[in-house]
Amino acid sequence: MNVLRFCRAVAAALVIAMAVAPAKAADAVSFRLDWTLSGYHLPFYWAKEKGYYAAENLDVDIKEGAGSGKTVALMAGQQDDIGLADFMFMSVGVAKGMKLKGIFGEVQDGAWAIISRADAPIKKPEDLIGRSVATTADHKAMLDLLLAINKIPADKVKIQVTSAATRNTVFVNGQVDSFISVVIGSPLDLVVRAQQGKDKPVYFMPFADYGITPMGQGLLAHERVIAEKPDMLRRFVRASAKALGEITKPDKTEEAVDVAMKLSGARDERRESVKLQWIETTRRLATKNTEGRPLGWMSDKDWAVSVDILVKTGQLEKPIPTDSLYTNAFVPAN
Repeated sequence: MNVLRFCRAVAAALVIAMAVAPAKAADAVSFRLDWTLSGYHLPFYWAKEKGYYAAENLDVDIKEGAGSGKTVALMAGQQDDIGLADFMFMSVGVAKGMKLKGIFGEVQDGAWAIISRADAPIKKPEDLIGRSVATTADHKAMLDLLLAINKIPADKVKIQVTSAATRNTVFVNGQVDSFISVVIGSPLDLVVRAQQGKDKPVYFMPFADYGITPMGQGLLAHERVIAEKPDMLRRFVRASAKALGEITKPDKTEEAVDVAMKLSGARDERRESVKLQWIETTRRLATKNTEGRPLGWMSDKDWAVSVDILVKTGQLEKPIPTDSLYTNAFVPAN
């Protein structure tokens, strides 16, 4: 066999070997949401359905959550690789020693509001005087801050602390005049019910109109994962950001909702509420401090506002450095 024939034989053997060699196994990723399906979860289900995670060689297991507090605790215990939770809950955890950090900001405006009946609306903080409002124990600090900032005596407002499971119910049953929540969540179930003629219309009084604009939901990871698996995080965020950018286009809304409903196994009657939650989410993907930046990029000024809110509500004893709470290192440039 001459040299030329030998080289050709070796090249052919290499081609065959490459063809039959097993592909590298995808990296398994455990991704924990904060709740059952909500509108702001749509980008992650879209990324999975459209193969964006697979294209990044990731096998992503999307797991439902039982509240941001629970997700933050699971992440602190390194039970999952990546989490989605309210950054305010995460910040309190970090102050207590949890080794967590935000890596992608999805909902940049916490979207808090007082929800009341449209036929007896609470349009401004002063309207709470002499009225009743339901809140969960975790959310009461936000309500206290709203009252304090707007100089509303707390003893002039009837505050009823309930569980997350019963908060909306006591409102629907007429036991309270209003309740506190984020507008991208369960309050939109009530909007849909009103549209269907099953309940009375509701009115939203945004906290942002009265001096309170905290960070909302975003991706977080344990510092150990950030140190040991930065490439995995970068690929996950890149695929998620791609999905987020795509489904912000109005012509993708219906399909994105259908995909999330299918993959999450959510009940059919929740579809319109999830759709409204997503539409409300798209209005909160950026702030004036993140204008011109890629989706997911977070501003130090916004984080500083959130830390200040946590100090004023007594959830933090003193301010903590904002750079201990987040990093933009994994946010794609485009």
